[in-house]
Amino acid sequence: MHSIERLIPLLEKAPLVSFSGFSFRVIADRWRADPLSAIGAFERGGRFNAPHMFPILYSADSQLTALLEVEALFVDGEDRLRGAPRNPDLILTLDCTLLRVLDLTVANLYADLGTSYEELVSNTPSRFLSNARNQETPTQQLGQACFRSGRISALKVPSAVNPKGYCLDILIESLVVGERVALLDQNGLLQAEVTGWIPKPIA
Repeated sequence: MHSIERLIPLLEKAPLVSFSGFSFRVIADRWRADPLSAIGAFERGGRFNAPHMFPILYSADSQLTALLEVEALFVDGEDRLRGAPRNPDLILTLDCTLLRVLDLTVANLYADLGTSYEELVSNTPSRFLSNARNQETPTQQLGQACFRSGRISALKVPSAVNPKGYCLDILIESLVVGERVALLDQNGLLQAEVTGWIPKPIA
């Protein structure tokens, strides 16, 4: 992965796509009062953000990918799904309208960014060890460059745990007017929505 300083000008020219549809998120039931909060990822960090840098709302293409990503399910050596004992979780459906998505599920940009599929899904170096040393992993550097560029609202990236799935990682503070993320609950028990307030850049 290139350095953040080198990535930012490259990202200013990178093609972006729109996303309109559903993504899925798993949260602990104790957070049901604020289901679209990204405070957990802000405080602890994640694959594309270091702790206390900026929030990301992590979501996935399916309930299966979301459960695998939070380690509520595992695939054993015989490709069988295994559950893991956990406190109660909520599986959320997010209705998303995103206009500025960096799509890294296709390899077109890998060479320009100095990365690869293997690097995007790798757990090495460990983000926990790196962050404890006040260092960032390559994917966290990419996330920071996307955030600092000001022109990217979400990253569509390969899932590290489901080769057939992807993650939609939303830079919740970067949404522009016309973008939104809303919780789907036709029962009306859970209601939450985040709408973009940043003016759209003039093309």
